[in-house]
Amino acid sequence: MAFKVPSEMSALANKLGGLGFEGPRRAFAALALSFFVVLYLFLSLNAPPGWGPAFGALSLCYLVAFFSVVSGWFWGRWFATGLGWSGLMVAGISLVMIGWAPALAIYGALHALVVLPLSGKSMAAQYDLQEGWRQKYRMDELGVARLRKTITRSAASLPSLILWALGPKDGQGMLLSLAALGLTIVGLRGVVRLRTWGWLAVAGAAVAAFGSDRLAGLSTFEVAGPRLATVLLATAVLPFVLPAIRFVRARA
Repeated sequence: MAFKVPSEMSALANKLGGLGFEGPRRAFAALALSFFVVLYLFLSLNAPPGWGPAFGALSLCYLVAFFSVVSGWFWGRWFATGLGWSGLMVAGISLVMIGWAPALAIYGALHALVVLPLSGKSMAAQYDLQEGWRQKYRMDELGVARLRKTITRSAASLPSLILWALGPKDGQGMLLSLAALGLTIVGLRGVVRLRTWGWLAVAGAAVAAFGSDRLAGLSTFEVAGPRLATVLLATAVLPFVLPAIRFVRARA
């Protein structure tokens, strides 16, 4: 797992991992993702002034996750799981901050229907354990683990970045927030293609998100803002920091 989770949920994920039924589990995850595609699409068409682009971008984000899961792309499980963890974190933090709200509980439960069905080795065999892409890119187990963490955590930052960058706000930090969102999207594409500039772009996105947070002067934690995105993007870069340092020292 890319994030620390309660032991009960981890145990449930492990049980699902050995359960089989990969087809129905993939269908459950795809169904939950498609729900958010339609939900955010309708919200974008009927949104308050200024919120249309943000909800439209969220719909597109979940649409990419839907197709990646259904198509069996090797990174699809990681990307969709990242969005699932994002929804679970937002729901959990919001429930702690404002108290019990049925809508938030349902929101979190629907994202759990993305994370849990895609958990376990039997589902990994359908995606990231495929030999074709590993041989093509000459990936060992350590390299796959690094790639999984970076893609999952970068994907988890996208909803917060989208709402912050594309939602209505004052000009303070606007350019940096847009830069952070753009660099995250470009970085994810580069990381999926195993390009060095991919994780450098993600690192740049973390710096831009941090700068946007400083300029905005937020005094409280915003679940849909640059602070959560900064943490997720920073942890997405961490798996490649030590290998990069070793590479530079070897070339020096």
